[in-house]
Amino acid sequence: MKLFAQYLLFILILFSYQASIAENNSDSTKLFGGRIDPYINQHFEGEWFFGYRYSDLKETEINQFSLKRSYITFKHSFDERFDFRFTQDITLDTEGDDAGNIETRLKYCYLNVNLEDFSFVAEPYVEVGLVHTPWIEFEQKINPYRVQGTMFLDRTGILNSADFGFTFGGLFGGVINEEYRKNVSSQYPGKYGSFAIGVYNGTGYHSIEKNRNKTIEGRFTFRPFPTSVPGLQISYNPAFGKGNTEMNPDFVTHSSYLSYESRQLAFSAQYFQGRGNSRGSYADSLGNAFDNRGYSFFGEFRVPKTKLALFARYDKFLSDGYNNLDSQRFIGGISYYFFRSSKFVIDVDYFDPVASSLKDQVIYEAILEVNF
Repeated sequence: MKLFAQYLLFILILFSYQASIAENNSDSTKLFGGRIDPYINQHFEGEWFFGYRYSDLKETEINQFSLKRSYITFKHSFDERFDFRFTQDITLDTEGDDAGNIETRLKYCYLNVNLEDFSFVAEPYVEVGLVHTPWIEFEQKINPYRVQGTMFLDRTGILNSADFGFTFGGLFGGVINEEYRKNVSSQYPGKYGSFAIGVYNGTGYHSIEKNRNKTIEGRFTFRPFPTSVPGLQISYNPAFGKGNTEMNPDFVTHSSYLSYESRQLAFSAQYFQGRGNSRGSYADSLGNAFDNRGYSFFGEFRVPKTKLALFARYDKFLSDGYNNLDSQRFIGGISYYFFRSSKFVIDVDYFDPVASSLKDQVIYEAILEVNF
């Protein structure tokens, strides 16, 4: 808790610092001899997930308020080409000797280089350091309920959301029309789609590398009808490498994704098939990886003329291994949007370990997400 208090104090100091910068913005060129004050290009933002969870299953009885997640991000633009991002992930430690304490770890720490447009590719960029991997960040822009839990391929341990390495990405065919960006989504606004591809350690941002292999991951998204149906996108997400254990089990994933976004509706359907996972845990003691597959559906309907939304998600995971990994999950709930994308969420999370002796689990949640 001492560390958490220090962070709160630091945030207050930073807010005060940024406010003083904004107040003196008009005099900055005078103070720096006609040059722009470099500190004005600094940016601070964050996310905070706080909730109450309840479950009456005896083996995993839950009745608690807790900090589900908190992200603090610092950004600095050196000029139009180079900028830097630093994000810390703050959460409640639930295991080991530190259980109950607030734990802090690094989520992102990278230099972003904005490149010149070339051929059919617009706004190309390169991230170097502890970076976004190609898939999870993209999916979270369509499914905005990270506050409830991680995305399907992350939750099942197939992929990580961040890793050490580099990512190269960009947009296809310039930028889609302003009306769509303003009223529906400004994320990944390629007129004909977008892409990202990179090379990574394969450990994720929260693990130690246990082998010398690297993974290659990519995302290729196409917007087939940018004028008539701009919200429709088709994506392909491949990943190749070895699982993060000394046994080096195979890790191969092919994922397809269909998504649609409009003012009132967001929908996605995903199917993946592969062998092993990035962590190397879907393998036997000899390092033989299991074949696995699964699918996920998500939908959100925003009630017209209100700030309310209804959402639902269904996940199904199947494995050919002998560790009883098969499972299915249903999530449903209602949300109330307020400041920007901040929201209050009430949901039910039903988990069924299909091929396991474990009992079904139902968790009821009330969660507050604040974005600033």
